Amino acid sequence: MAQLTTTARFQCPMCNKPACVTVDVPEVDWCVEPLSDSLSEDDTDIECNECNAPFSVHVQNSPAGCFIELDEYPDVGVDADEAPFSADDPDEEDWLNDYTPPNPFDVFESNQHHLRDVLTEYGVGGTGLLKQSASVINRMVFAETISAMEAYLGDTLQSAVLKDPTAMQRMVIEDKELSAEKISLNEILRNPQIVEERVQTYLRGLLYHNLAKIEVIFSFALNIEIFPNKDLKRRLHKTIVLRHDVVHRNGRDKEGNQQYFPTQLVEETMDDVKTFIDHVENSVQALRKRMPPQS
Repeated sequence: MAQLTTTARFQCPMCNKPACVTVDVPEVDWCVEPLSDSLSEDDTDIECNECNAPFSVHVQNSPAGCFIELDEYPDVGVDADEAPFSADDPDEEDWLNDYTPPNPFDVFESNQHHLRDVLTEYGVGGTGLLKQSASVINRMVFAETISAMEAYLGDTLQSAVLKDPTAMQRMVIEDKELSAEKISLNEILRNPQIVEERVQTYLRGLLYHNLAKIEVIFSFALNIEIFPNKDLKRRLHKTIVLRHDVVHRNGRDKEGNQQYFPTQLVEETMDDVKTFIDHVENSVQALRKRMPPQS
């Protein structure tokens, strides 16, 4: 079976640069009942990709996500993605990384439909048989709702920017990281698509739960304001913080207090995310209607 991996991002305490490291992750035991007992743990070593400084880390993986801690620097925050299987075949890995669904909104809608089914049947107050795991399932549905939102934002932004040369030009001009890119004439001659590829790589590497940054990029690249109102914007920012506790602290806040996810809270979160995504999708569709047809 392929190895589970995650991408860990943190400020390296040795060189003080942003580090981005692939970390092997132990597999969750999905056969355990209740699911709250399925947390798996392991210790491993990593190196900063900027200065090669070695670090011993403790890795936890659960249905709610991954948590990684630097053993000698417990105060350094580590942002870890959920753990997909690494590909044994390099060509397969490239295909997975390159794939963008043709209609991200349909994918999001399907995801939300199934998550609501899971919540209704197996969540707290549900009709299913996994009563002891209901609270964990509520938490999983909550976290997956935010993951689906991130996936939609990423796929939609990439598709919209890469199909619109004007949007891509605004990205290169307005984004500080892209505008600082240095490309030689030789590189351009060898690969006329190099600017598009750099933009695509940059967009794929963004953290789409950083709604403040994503809001700015949608604004200058596509002239789209992603939030329909300030109240929803405020609630979603709070939801992202709560989801961070789910993924990185197994549902506990910074003080170690266990947080709870009643069905009503999860349903309200799903409603907020649905309202948000509907607004973004309508704005993107309106933008596409105004674009001149491509030759």
